[in-house]
Amino acid sequence: MGPTTYLYVPGNKLDFVEKAFIKGAENIFIDLEDSIPIQLKGAVRDSVCNFLKEGKPSNIYVRINSINSFQEDDISALNKIKFKNIVIPKLEKNSAIIKNGLHKKFEKIIGLIETAHGLDELKDIGQILNLERVGIGEVDFAADLGIAEEEKYLEFYRSKLVYLSRLINLPKPIGGVFKNFTDMKALENFAHELSKLGFGSMQLIHPNQIEVVTKVFTPSDEEIEGARKLLDSISKNQDSGVGVFVNEKGDIVDAAMIRRAKEILNFIEKL
Repeated sequence: MGPTTYLYVPGNKLDFVEKAFIKGAENIFIDLEDSIPIQLKGAVRDSVCNFLKEGKPSNIYVRINSINSFQEDDISALNKIKFKNIVIPKLEKNSAIIKNGLHKKFEKIIGLIETAHGLDELKDIGQILNLERVGIGEVDFAADLGIAEEEKYLEFYRSKLVYLSRLINLPKPIGGVFKNFTDMKALENFAHELSKLGFGSMQLIHPNQIEVVTKVFTPSDEEIEGARKLLDSISKNQDSGVGVFVNEKGDIVDAAMIRRAKEILNFIEKL
């Protein structure tokens, strides 16, 4: 488990950063990519670097550009101010940051899988980059594959990202954005589906989404109490020499249930 929310803030709206934290955002992605027109990229990059070199919290990241020429300029500028946290969009082995060995000065790297090549290459990329976590960019991913941006068509690829994250020992991946920031019920349903698939968090595009998404991906009071009872009962049964036992609901307690209980309590301890 890990943080549950990653909120995008356009690089030309830096006054939103403090407001986002006040609203409860756990992590901020300052965006230099999709939200910034090409003709403004240089000026916005400079503005972001001036903002960051004053010293900012460790839960701020910069989403650099995917186009290699812009990506190299972004990396060079961030290196000059010794900023260490980046989000790499459309991550592939052919990305400039990998191809030119530019990743070594960054400490916290989140990769966004937005293409078929990126998903297929993730296991290899995990051997090259010291990834903190990966997420999925579903708008671009669907466009790359030529499929509809709907759950029934994306579910296989979401599940594969969950599988690959586990395979390379990363935390649960970050789900894609939910573009309607006024329909909170639909957002909640979307987040629940991602949670059930194995995602541990979401990318957000509006502060109004923070509360709903945080609640979905944070264990409930009932889950926390259940985890404590389960681990306590394990301890008592082990002390009495009992290996396998049945809980109060009549379920046989297995290793998966124990692992889940430990994940829940570890998550709460870090809050």
